[in-house]
Amino acid sequence: MSLHFVNEYAETFSDLVSEQDIAADGQSTPRLFNQALWQQLGGEPIRAETLTARLDGEQQWPGIRPLAQKYAGHQFGHFNPYLGDGRGLLLGEVKTPTGEFYDLHLKGAGPTPYGRGGDGRAVLRSSIREYLASEAFAALGIPTTRALLLTSTEGQIQRERIEPGAMLLRVAKTHVRFGHFEHCYYRRLPQQQRQLWDYVIARQWPELNDATPTAQFRRVTERTALMIALWQAYGFIHGVMNTDNMSLLGETFDYGPYAMFDSYQPEKIFNHTDQGGRYSFTRQPGIGRWNLQRLQVALSASMDVTEFTSVIDEYEPLIQTFYFQQMRQRLGLTQVEPGLARELIAGWLQLLEAHQLDYNRSFIELERYVTESAASELSVVGEAWLRQYLDAVNEAPDIAAMQQVNPVVTLRTHLLSEVISAAEQGDDAPLTSYLEALERPFQRCLWGSHWAQPPAEEIAPGSLSCSS
Repeated sequence: MSLHFVNEYAETFSDLVSEQDIAADGQSTPRLFNQALWQQLGGEPIRAETLTARLDGEQQWPGIRPLAQKYAGHQFGHFNPYLGDGRGLLLGEVKTPTGEFYDLHLKGAGPTPYGRGGDGRAVLRSSIREYLASEAFAALGIPTTRALLLTSTEGQIQRERIEPGAMLLRVAKTHVRFGHFEHCYYRRLPQQQRQLWDYVIARQWPELNDATPTAQFRRVTERTALMIALWQAYGFIHGVMNTDNMSLLGETFDYGPYAMFDSYQPEKIFNHTDQGGRYSFTRQPGIGRWNLQRLQVALSASMDVTEFTSVIDEYEPLIQTFYFQQMRQRLGLTQVEPGLARELIAGWLQLLEAHQLDYNRSFIELERYVTESAASELSVVGEAWLRQYLDAVNEAPDIAAMQQVNPVVTLRTHLLSEVISAAEQGDDAPLTSYLEALERPFQRCLWGSHWAQPPAEEIAPGSLSCSS
């Protein structure tokens, strides 16, 4: 059985899109393929080469209807009306055998009318980073878009350097962003805006079809809060939280110059274009609220948003609740009184920051200290906190809870660079091996593996690029 395309978006929102064919950059070679995800979408087992040939135009792909979407957005706090899919195409909407809807979106599909003069291409470096991040987050349980297929192309793409080209086939429940509604607001398209809002609600949250706009907006707020709370709990820095990079469904979207902490430095800035630190780790929760406020303003074009202000006021308590729940589990404090648990969490973060301890690795070292009396830097510098911790949990933290949420293997910048360098030379073995480890991050047998090791030297601030 092939995928079942429905393509209602193309038929309904023709004035918000530009239909065009894929413009492949020479012949493509498959590098990674997510066969399990393909079958989840309703496809029969297929060879990666067959799917790649469809993207290259060597074989027809019945049912797809490629289009570029138009949207706007606030970038680093400033409104930009000239945005849209500049190098990606929404190939179509798929209805799965279980009745769920997913978008297929191809990055690196060629120039579009919204590319602002760009070449419409993607490079292998950034495409690998997105593929690995998507699948790592899926394994961690953090809401995210998914990666279906990664190919390399014959193209040589000019960025900071000449880089090999690539295409990435992405899967998402929707590609509708906050920026879509901003475009409709500033272009005075209230009817299309409301129609788009109702379309997403009906597709993804049909139980809210008859709910008030306030209740529907509350769902968006809740999902945004959950996503960012999990970012904070796992030490993830998105890097470019522009409103056009915010999914209406609260899925991590448009992985760019992201990073996850090695040593815990909450004020560190990784994206070299973010010189003011607007999108630093500590500011991410506040930016989420700011972006929701921009969405509220935009939606005022087509609905009564008076009560949305009180909904946004719920955002901060929500994010604190979600964050506390995750951190409580990560530290095995599920049986500890909430007030004391919060005190221990705060002390833990102070300890990590003061001694520049590895963020995610320290959770495993804590677990090993409790279960095996394993020595580590944590057991030396954290003696006072550990005494307080063990007293609070009566020498018996919830190890089962810790093992369910604390990854041994995470996204690390030095490991990403390592597998990218090998892949650019045609060696995919490290890439495949790292992906397999990221897909089973909680396996304690990986503790001594290469993919669980911290870097020999800290990644320099501002070392990651937006270019992709």
